[in-house]
Parts: sequence; structure tokens; C-alpha cells
Amino acid sequence: MLKIQKNHQRLVHEENKDYQVGVFAYTETAKVVLVTSRKRESWILPKGNRAKKRSDRIQAKREAFEEAGLQGSLNFKYYDFKSSENGKRIRIYSMRVKKILNSFPEKKERKRVVISFDQAEQVVKEEYLGILRELRKRII
Repeated sequence: MLKIQKNHQRLVHEENKDYQVGVFAYTETAKVVLVTSRKRESWILPKGNRAKKRSDRIQAKREAFEEAGLQGSLNFKYYDFKSSENGKRIRIYSMRVKKILNSFPEKKERKRVVISFDQAEQVVKEEYLGILRELRKRII
């Protein structure tokens, strides 16, 4: 279930340590950016573990760069959902992509695609399908 939160202070919430942060990256042409998991088994949103001395927003932006070579602006709102795979919560910030870099730290470990929402709904893991559809309605 999707839960919308506002984070105007942009601070790390210490009481919630058991979650990951990531981005729902979309382009000006209404396409979504996905990456493969490290094992390359499935298409997912760029995400990773929280960092102790970094805000969730900054960490999410960093994950987008490291995993997908993305640069862009993040919304202050975030969306929480629970992973059916490992039970962890995932906090997703929407990112309007401004630049897609050819070189990025995890390029050799992951594949990246920029595809339409309809195509993304066909290839993402089941747990991402709900958030993809919900964010599509809210953002695009």
C-alpha cells in the first residue's frame, strides 16, 4: 500500500532505520528509467540503503547517479511502500531527470532502460507495479 508523506524539513527520520531509499525517475517525454537488480534478474527502481550522515533525499539522488547515471531534481514528497521480497520498506522520491550520463559507477553491474510507462508495467517486478501505476497518476 502506498503512503504519501511530506518532508519539508528534509531530515533523516532516525526512528525508521529499516528501509531503503530510491527514486522514481521520469523524463520530460513521460518515460520511466529502470535498472536491473545486481543479479540482473529483474527490472527495478534505482534504490539503496540509507546513509548515516546523509539525508534520505541526498542518498536517493546518490543512488540514482550510482545505479543509473541520472541527474535531476527530486520532489520533497516521498512515497513509502513495503517490499514483498524482504519485508523492508522502500521510500521513493520522484525525480524529474535532467541528464542521463553514459558513464556511472555501477554501469558494469546493471543494465538501464528508458521506456514508456506501458512498457515498464510489463517488465517490472510485481512489487513495483503498484507504485509505478500510482506514481504515474500523480506525477505525469
